[in-house]
Amino acid sequence: MLGVGASATVAAWTDNEFASTQITAGTFSIVSRTASAPTFAAHDTAPNAVTLPLDATNLYPGQNRAAWIQITTAGTVPGTVQMTGVASPTNGASGDALRDSLDVRIVATTTAASTTPTCTAATTGGITYTGIGNVPTTLPAQTLQANGTNVVDYCIIVTLRADAPTTAQGGIVTPTWTFTGTTG
Repeated sequence: MLGVGASATVAAWTDNEFASTQITAGTFSIVSRTASAPTFAAHDTAPNAVTLPLDATNLYPGQNRAAWIQITTAGTVPGTVQMTGVASPTNGASGDALRDSLDVRIVATTTAASTTPTCTAATTGGITYTGIGNVPTTLPAQTLQANGTNVVDYCIIVTLRADAPTTAQGGIVTPTWTFTGTTG
């Protein structure tokens, strides 16, 4: 009859440690400025596009114009930016002839956030595309540091080729340049 009515106590010592942390997501957004809009701001829809001041009215064959746009991060995380397209609506046949007669050279550089770029027709480097409609939908990505530490300068140089046809006279092209920022 062993064990009947007997009880055994097993003693064990225990102790716990706990760790806690807070996890937050950073923010990523890009902002831009040009010579005509010198304060960085969001221009995140085509109707809200910042003006790229090319001053390209009344062009004639052989003339060129240049303008810059700077893009930086407004968020807390780094990323990249790349030009991802150019929509170039025209006013019809003369606009189509003008669009196809424009050479576009794009020079992208990364600089300190406090600099204002120099962008002229004499700016060197970049890639030239024959016909504004032939600018690829994706150009190489440029690195953006967090918190607007650096900027990417895009110098856009437009030249009306010397061999532009007479049918380009009176043509109107209204390009909208798209820049896409990515993180992660």
